Amino acid sequence: MIASGFLSTSMFLQACLLIATPLLPLSTLAQSQSLIATLDSIGQPIHLQAEQEAGPGRLRGDLSPSNRNTALIAAGVGFWTVTFLLFDEPVQKFSQHYRSTLTDHIVKVVEPLGRQGYLMPAAGVVVASGMLLRDEKLQKVGIVSVGSILVNAAATSTLKRSFGRHRPDVSPENDRFDGPFRNTQHNSLPSSHTSTAFTVATSVATVYREHKLIPPLAYGVATLVGLSRVHDNVHWATDVMKGAAVGYLSAKGVNYLYELANQRLMNRKQKLLMAPNLGPGNAGFSATLVF
Repeated sequence: MIASGFLSTSMFLQACLLIATPLLPLSTLAQSQSLIATLDSIGQPIHLQAEQEAGPGRLRGDLSPSNRNTALIAAGVGFWTVTFLLFDEPVQKFSQHYRSTLTDHIVKVVEPLGRQGYLMPAAGVVVASGMLLRDEKLQKVGIVSVGSILVNAAATSTLKRSFGRHRPDVSPENDRFDGPFRNTQHNSLPSSHTSTAFTVATSVATVYREHKLIPPLAYGVATLVGLSRVHDNVHWATDVMKGAAVGYLSAKGVNYLYELANQRLMNRKQKLLMAPNLGPGNAGFSATLVF
């Protein structure tokens, strides 16, 4: 019995690695560069400043940010397509065949880390803590997380209604889609748990990117949330991949807007104080401009 349980757990972990493989580029990408061109100052991208400092022609052999982003997006689409065609159904069968009591217990701990109802209040607490402690980074993590969760929720909900994909516990075939904006209860693509987890993970990893342990830890936890959805047979592997991408891009976009607004306010010697307004069934921001 012990040997059998160990074998089942071992096989499940192998399945996890198989699913996680397409996600690794996202985690690595998030630590090394943003999909959105980072600005060193408003209106002047970093690569232009570097070229001015290094001298004309020194950096011409490097790919521009737009070309890098295009290549990364193409690679992501390729990973998703290959997984959809070759791995979705085998991974689903594999994970369910080697599901064990131990993995069930692990998932019960991990799954709540992707619930918007838990992460939104937690982000609000982080904002309040940052204000009380006068910790700008902590405050920024909370604000970017709250904004990213709201953006991500809207994007994920729209995509779910657009695809109308059947969940694996409903259909054994991964290519069952009801089509855009039809009155359907099927909403598997993308995984909202995964997108929410990656939204918060990306917010944390972006603000604390200079710390060696925080980004890998944040993305590792988010990846476990995605794997838990496959384990529970409520999402396909490609649902998880799509959710990771939506969450990542939502956080990067909100962080970019935060930096842009903050820079312009600093240039004008103004300060914008923001605080989340959280209530049952709703969420938002209050803002005060000081000048």
